[in-house]
Amino acid sequence: MSTLRDVTSDALALTAEERVLLAQRVWDSMGHFSNPEIEAAWMAEADRRWQEIEAGTVKCVSADDVMKRAREGRKT
Repeated sequence: MSTLRDVTSDALALTAEERVLLAQRVWDSMGHFSNPEIEAAWMAEADRRWQEIEAGTVKCVSADDVMKRAREGRKT
């Protein structure tokens, strides 16, 4: 029987594309833990935010800037 360490080592030896596919399969296998109402709410929120971005009503901030601000303890 493989240990988590063995599986992790094998997984990290895969190509980037293979790791993405593996991650998706593992994520999909967790589906029985999801709540359809919560999933729908997250999708609606994601769609609302995307519409704001497309309409130009919000200003996007790069991940680097967000992390820098978080490290500095700034909110804006």
